[in-house]
Amino acid sequence: MLRKIGKTLIFMMIAIAIISPAAWAERPAYDPCTGAAGDLASAYKGISKVKPSAAQPLKVKPFSDLAKGFGGISQLNPMGWWQDCCLPVPAHRQFVVAPRVWFARVRGEVRHGIGTGTTAPTLAKFGSDLNLPRSRNTVWSIDAFYQFQPRWGFRYSFSPMSIEGTGVPANPFTFMGQSFTTGNPIHSKFERFEHRAGLVFDLSRTTNSVTSLVAEWIYLQDRLSVGAVGGTTAMAATWNDDKSLALLGLEFSKCLKNYRGSTLAFNAKGGVAFLDNHIGYEGEAALSYLIPVKRGRFGFIKGGYRYATLKKEKDLDLFRTTTDRAFVSVGFLF
Repeated sequence: MLRKIGKTLIFMMIAIAIISPAAWAERPAYDPCTGAAGDLASAYKGISKVKPSAAQPLKVKPFSDLAKGFGGISQLNPMGWWQDCCLPVPAHRQFVVAPRVWFARVRGEVRHGIGTGTTAPTLAKFGSDLNLPRSRNTVWSIDAFYQFQPRWGFRYSFSPMSIEGTGVPANPFTFMGQSFTTGNPIHSKFERFEHRAGLVFDLSRTTNSVTSLVAEWIYLQDRLSVGAVGGTTAMAATWNDDKSLALLGLEFSKCLKNYRGSTLAFNAKGGVAFLDNHIGYEGEAALSYLIPVKRGRFGFIKGGYRYATLKKEKDLDLFRTTTDRAFVSVGFLF
């Protein structure tokens, strides 16, 4: 299933990469916010019947070539980019679809028993004890968004993750009544399927920025399996832990620079997840580049850093995971 999802996302990225260059021909055609056709200067120029006054000679000495050069360099100063910048955002009844790949570093620790009268569980770390790879984990996801009202939108995302490893534990541990020692190799596998659905409400929307409140329902299917290598059972102990969480957060997008119809923007968001003996935090910061494909429609590429941590602790049970590092996303606003 994961291979099929990965292949589908790869095909979508290739299609976007093929289609996006065609947008370069339409860049000078319209303004990203108003959709004004033709040259921007003529698009906003009004009709006037007043006869212009006769040209008057100027005695001001023209700038030298060196001064003109410095003037051009000064336009590249990023501190003034956002002053006259227009941010394309989903309009009423528009969609955003964006596959994403996350080059994740996964860390975690777990402790779980199977009831009273058995050996007490001990803490096992993902890396040193379970031998699950810490870095170079590729996590795919697909995000979809629909703006069903001028200030209200609906979002859904799905993200599968699967990592596994084989090795000798650095420390002995007990998991679900089974004891694993440092002298015997084990095979571990961690799987997570994450479904998200929620509402996005725009608290503030201007021509160059958007601030939104997010309320989401998160359904997580976690499965951790640990077994001795070469034993009669491939996976001697398996913990299935499904949970439903609520998340509240804020999102912020700011236009940085418009260039011939395309837009460079900054995006940031953060949230808190809770319920069912869980507490979690997540944050994200990224830059996005939107390229006009058709009037009111854009292709975009987005890259940045994402951090997410989630902890469950109840009685003797503990399940904590932390995932972070860079991600890249491509998609369409249409």
